[in-house]
Amino acid sequence: MTSRNRLGIFIICLLCFNVFRTLADTPVLTWFDTEFGLRKRIDLKAQTVEMEQAPGVWILQSRVKVDSSILHRLPPRIAPHYFLQPNGNIRFTLSGTGQVYDFDVRQNTLKRVDQTFYSGYNFGAAVFQRKNQLYSFGGSGFWDYSKALTYYQESGREWENIKSNNLGPQAIFNGFKAYRDSVDLFYAGGSEYHDFLNDQATQLDTKLYAFDFKENCWKLLGEINPRLFQEKTREIFWSGRYFIQFSDQKLYIIDPIKNEVFEVKSAVGNFQVAPTMYVHLDNIYAFWDEEGGKRKMYSISELSKLGKSIGVFYEVPSNRFVYLMAFLLVLGIALFYVVYKRRKKPMLELDESEFRLFQALLVSSAGLSTVEVNEILGIAGKNIDNQRKLRLQVISNINHKFHLKFRIVNVIIRNPSVVDKRQSLYSLKPEGVKIYYKKA
Repeated sequence: MTSRNRLGIFIICLLCFNVFRTLADTPVLTWFDTEFGLRKRIDLKAQTVEMEQAPGVWILQSRVKVDSSILHRLPPRIAPHYFLQPNGNIRFTLSGTGQVYDFDVRQNTLKRVDQTFYSGYNFGAAVFQRKNQLYSFGGSGFWDYSKALTYYQESGREWENIKSNNLGPQAIFNGFKAYRDSVDLFYAGGSEYHDFLNDQATQLDTKLYAFDFKENCWKLLGEINPRLFQEKTREIFWSGRYFIQFSDQKLYIIDPIKNEVFEVKSAVGNFQVAPTMYVHLDNIYAFWDEEGGKRKMYSISELSKLGKSIGVFYEVPSNRFVYLMAFLLVLGIALFYVVYKRRKKPMLELDESEFRLFQALLVSSAGLSTVEVNEILGIAGKNIDNQRKLRLQVISNINHKFHLKFRIVNVIIRNPSVVDKRQSLYSLKPEGVKIYYKKA
C-alpha cells in the first residue's frame, strides 16, 4: 500500500470520526412519526425540523423557533422522552433534568414550559403520561437510587411529589417499569440496585409491585419468574400492553395483566438491542445510527405466534403459609386446653397441717374428736388455749379455701359427741365430700 493510499484512508477515517462525533454531540430531540412511520428530529442548534427519508438520510422540513432558555440550560448529552398531545403537539422532557418542552407543530415553535431549577436525581426514571399529565417515577443520580414519585403540575410549572401510603420496590431504575392505562396501574420490579458501598455487589429486587393511583399505595403482586433473570443481557421495553425483554438469542413477551410469559428463540441471535428503540402499537422499531442508519422492525403479534408459554410472569404470594400458621395456632390452643384440663393438680392449695387434717376427715365416717384433731395437727403437747387457737385457725383456713374453690360455706362442721356432750366431733359436710370427689 502506497503512502498516498494510507493518507487517503486516514483522512476518510478522520472525517467519519468527526461526523459521528458531531452526530453524537449535536443536541437533537428525536421522535417517531407514527403517521409516516419515520423518525423526525429537532436540531436545537440549527433550529430545524428534519425527517429521516432513508436510513441515515435526513432532509430539512422546516425551520423552528427555539426558546432561548432551552439552549442556556442544556446538559452535555440529552436523552429525550416525548409524548403526543391530543391537540397534535409534542411534549418533550429530558432525562435527569425535569425540563419540559412543548413543540407546536403548526407554529413551529419549541418552548420551555417548566421552571425547574434542581436536576440530576432521576436519570433512567420511568417517565410516562397519565390522563394527559406527565409523571416521573424513580431514577438514579448523585450516587443514589431515587424512589420519588412525582408529577408535573401545569399551574405551578413545577414537579410535585406524590406521598404514597406505603413503601414499594427497592428501586425504580431499570427492570420492569411501565404504566398501563387500561387498569390505571404503574408496574415496577426486577431492578438492579446497590448502596454505592465499597466492593458491594449489585442487588436484584425480584419482586413485582403495582402502584394503584386510586388507593395511592403500592401492592405486592408477587415474585418475578426467575427465568427472566437468567439471561446475561436484559433490555426491557414497554409496548403499552406487553413488556418486551430482549436477551440476544431470546425475546420474551410478557403480559402483566394475564400474568403470562412467552419465549421466542432465535438461532442466529437477531434479537439484538439497537441504540435507539421505539415501540408503537404492535411494532418495535430499532435504529442503528452508527451503522449508517440501519433499521429493523419487529411485529409483536407475529413474534407471539412463534412464542412458547414458559409460565407466569410473577408468582402470586400464597395464603397457604397464613392458613398453616392459623391452623397451628388453633391446634396449639386446643392442645393446651386439653393438657390444662387433664393436668393433675391439687384441688385445694393446702399447707401440710391443713392437708393432713382434711385427708383424715375424708376417711373418717364418724368424725374426729378434739383430741384426735390435736394429735393430727401435732399440737397435743401445747396448753389448752394454744391448742384451741391453732386448731380453730387450721379449720378456718380450710373452710375459707373450700368456699373460694367450691362456694360451700363451712365445709368442716363441729357437732357435740353422742357419747360425751362435753366433747365435739369434727366432720365434713356431705355435699362438700361429694363435690370434692366429683372434681378430683
